[in-house]
This record gives sequence, structure tokens and C-alpha cells, in this order.
Amino acid sequence: MILKQKENLPTETKQALKDYVYDIVGCLMDVTRELPCALPEYIYQEALAKVLAERGISFHKEYRHHPVFHGVQLEAFLKMDIMIERERGNIIIECKAIDKISAHERQQLFSYMIATGFPIGILVNFANYPHPYIERYYFDKSDMTLTAF
Repeated sequence: MILKQKENLPTETKQALKDYVYDIVGCLMDVTRELPCALPEYIYQEALAKVLAERGISFHKEYRHHPVFHGVQLEAFLKMDIMIERERGNIIIECKAIDKISAHERQQLFSYMIATGFPIGILVNFANYPHPYIERYYFDKSDMTLTAF
């Protein structure tokens, strides 16, 4: 893993983070209520975008982030499935439709969080029946740590 992990967040911090993404997790659940679990990833991404729009949640689908090197924005970019804009910190959502989430998928999300500095990342596997498998992470730039919540 790129970053060290914090073992425990204070209970109130953990609850505040859960509250911060509560409506988004609800959107993920809504997608699985209507769609079966054997579809390609891009179907779930589009369905999630529709649910977010219906709920008035500001987002960017297939968000592109161009890293800066030597003070210049690179042409190369990272492409995230969904980026949700929030006042206290943007949220990255990586959608998967695979047998099982592995270190590879987590590493992809963590890389996006480090590159953008966005504090919250959600990794969701829609191929998990009957409910999506959801992992939520908090990236603390001040001490470069990552914590599941």
C-alpha cells in the first residue's frame, strides 16, 4: 500500500464521515434495487449518474484530473468514474462489476485520492448480490494516512 493506515478514527469523526456520504450510499443502493447484478460496469455508472442528477447532487461523470509536473499541467490524465463536488471535500466513486474487490482496485482508488487530494473515496462493486459491496475511505493529507470508515 502507498500510504500508512490509521488504525482508528475517533467515533465522532467516523460518524461524521458516514453522515457526509449517507445520501451517496443511498444512491448506490437505489441502483441495485432496479438493475440486476450481472451487467457491465458502464451500465451502473450511467444509472448512478441518473440517480445523482435526480437527487440534485452535483457530480462529474468520467472526471479527468491532469496532474501537475514542474508547475505545468500534464496532458496525461487520470479518469475517475464519478466525482461528487462537496463543500467540505470532493468525493471519488469508483464503480466495479467484478467477482471480488482486490488490492488492485483499492490501489486505483487510493492513487486517485492522493493525486487529487480529495478526502473521500468510495469503491463499489455492483456485482455483489443482493446488495452492492461498498468500501469507504478517508484520506488525510496532513499526515498522508488512509482510513476505512
